[in-house]
Amino acid sequence: MRFALAAIALALLAACGGQSAAPQAPRSFDLGLSPPAATLPPVRVLAVRASAPFDGTEMYYRLAWRDAGELAAFANSRWAAPPPELVRKSLLRALPAFGGAPCGLGLEVHEFTQVFASKDSSEARIELRALLVNASGARVASRGVSVSEPNAGADAPSGAAALGRATDRALAELSGWISAQAACRS
Repeated sequence: MRFALAAIALALLAACGGQSAAPQAPRSFDLGLSPPAATLPPVRVLAVRASAPFDGTEMYYRLAWRDAGELAAFANSRWAAPPPELVRKSLLRALPAFGGAPCGLGLEVHEFTQVFASKDSSEARIELRALLVNASGARVASRGVSVSEPNAGADAPSGAAALGRATDRALAELSGWISAQAACRS
C-alpha cells in the first residue's frame, strides 16, 4: 500500500513539474501612433492589396539561419488588421490634407516579415509593388520597393516596431518616386 501511495505521489509531482506557466494571452499589434516621417505628394489612394499569405492578420517570420524559404507565424501575436490595411492607414496619414491629386496610387504587399539571421538577431523586411495611374486610369509608372530595417529584435513586439519603421522608409521612397513623375504633378 505504501508503495502504491508513493508511486501516486511521485506521479503527481512529475505531472506538476512538467506544467509550464499559464498560457500567454494573444496580443495584437499595429504600426504605432507616430506620424510617418515622409509626406507624400497629393495622390488618390487606390487599392492596397497583398499576395497570400500576407492578406491575413498572422505575424510572419522567417528563420533565415535555418531555411529562408520557410514562413512561420508567431503563436500568440497577431496584426490588428491585415498588413495591406496597416500600410493603407500609414499611407493615408502621410498624405497632405488638401486634394486635387492628378494620379492614383495602388500598392501590393509581397513581403511583410521579420527575418531572423540568428536566434537573437533579425530585420524587418517589406516588399511592395506600386502602380501610378492618371485620372483616366492609364498606367503612368510602376516600380518595386524593397526595404530592410535592421535591429528588429528577437520577438514579435520588436518586429512590429521595426516593420513600422520599414513602412515609414518605404513611404519615403514612394514619395520621392511620385514627385519625380511629371504626369503626377499638380
